[in-house]
Amino acid sequence: MAKMVKHIATAVGVILAGLFIVVFFVGRPESKQLADVAPRVGMSVDDLMALGPRVATSTGATLGSSRRVVYLLACSGQASKTTFEDQANLAGTLVRRERLTDREAVNAVLAPGTKGGAESLKDC
Repeated sequence: MAKMVKHIATAVGVILAGLFIVVFFVGRPESKQLADVAPRVGMSVDDLMALGPRVATSTGATLGSSRRVVYLLACSGQASKTTFEDQANLAGTLVRRERLTDREAVNAVLAPGTKGGAESLKDC
């Protein structure tokens, strides 16, 4: 009897784990590719890819955070090619010093000069 309960509990656990995986991948919103968001700010994918390590080096933020900040700024379409790196550096600095999330830092950078800050990141 005890062995049967263990087998049933194991089977239920495996089924629940499988359902969690399915819900995680199916329910996840589709993210935009970097090639889709790069034209929004008048830059190429290669330009944006090269910017991540530069932001990480100059701000001390992690490479992952720096790349995410670059992606979010490009996805917002609110940054311009001439100010993009400065905005990315500011957001990277906020991530590191103020311990903001990447999204919060980009919102803080975009909010003063744009209509909507957080609204512009809704689909990113």
